[in-house]
Amino acid sequence: MQKRQFSVAGHNFAITTIDGDILSILPNLEPFECECTDNLLFSITVDNSIQPSWRGNKIGTFPCPSAKFEVYRQDNGAYQILTINEYGHPCAFLQGDEKHKNFSITTRGSESDVEFGINNSLMVIFTMCTAKLNTLLMHSATIENGGKGYMFLGASGQGKSTHSNKWVEYIKGSTLINDDNPVIRIADDGTPIVYGSPWSGKRPIYMNVHYPIGGMAAIEQDKKNWIRKENIPTAFGIMLCSCSTLKFDKEIHISICSTITKVLERIPVHTLFCRPDEEAALLSSSTFGL
Repeated sequence: MQKRQFSVAGHNFAITTIDGDILSILPNLEPFECECTDNLLFSITVDNSIQPSWRGNKIGTFPCPSAKFEVYRQDNGAYQILTINEYGHPCAFLQGDEKHKNFSITTRGSESDVEFGINNSLMVIFTMCTAKLNTLLMHSATIENGGKGYMFLGASGQGKSTHSNKWVEYIKGSTLINDDNPVIRIADDGTPIVYGSPWSGKRPIYMNVHYPIGGMAAIEQDKKNWIRKENIPTAFGIMLCSCSTLKFDKEIHISICSTITKVLERIPVHTLFCRPDEEAALLSSSTFGL
C-alpha cells in the first residue's frame, strides 16, 4: 500500500494504491506531488480487489470525445460511475460517498485501460469536488506570455493546438503550458487564474504553473482571419461548452455556471475565425494587447 498527496490549482488530494505506485500508472501526476497532508479536499483508494456492486438508480450514459460514463446515484446522494473507453470496454468503476470526500476506483483491462480509467475517473472526481470552489476544468490550449495565460477554446479539430503552436512559433516569449485541460480558479480578489494540470490531451504538457488570464478566444476555422468580441450570452455559451459540467448533478452544474459568470465579469471572450498561419497568431495576440 502506498499513499501520495497532490495539489492541482491549489486543491489538495490523496491517492492510495493497494498494489503498486500511482506514479507508475499516471506519471503525469508527478509535477503535482506535494506534502499536503492537511486540508485534503478528497481521497481516492485504487483497489482492484473490490467487486463492483450496483446499488444506485441509473441516471444515464454521458458521452465525451474519448469515453462515456454510466452514472448511478444512490438514495443518499453518493455516485457510482463506470468509465467505458472508446472501444466500448469498461475500464474503471468509481464509488463515492455521500459527502464526495472518499472514493474508491476499481480497474479492469490492459495497462492502457487502467491508465485511461483512473485518469478519467480522477478528472470526474476533481470536477465534482472543486465545482463549488470557483473552479472550472476546461477544454483549452493555453499559452503563457508576459506572465499571463491566454486560452484558446473550441471543439476538437477546430485548431486550438495549431493556433497555440503558431503563438510559440511567431509570438516572442510564448510557452505552451497545457494543450487540452487547464484549470481556471477564481482568486480571493476575484481574479481568474489559469493553472496547468495533469491532463493535457495527446501532448504531455504537465506544468505546475499558474497565471492570471490575459485573454480567451474560441477558435473556428475560416478562409480569412478575423476576430469578434462576443456579448455575454454568447460568451457564456462558449465557456459552458468548453468545461467539464457534470450535468447529471444540478448543484454542481449551478456552481459551474456561477463560476463562469464570475470569469466573464473580468475577462471578455472573443471568437477568432482563422487560417492556421502567422497572421492569425498576430491578430489574436494584438487583440489581447501584446
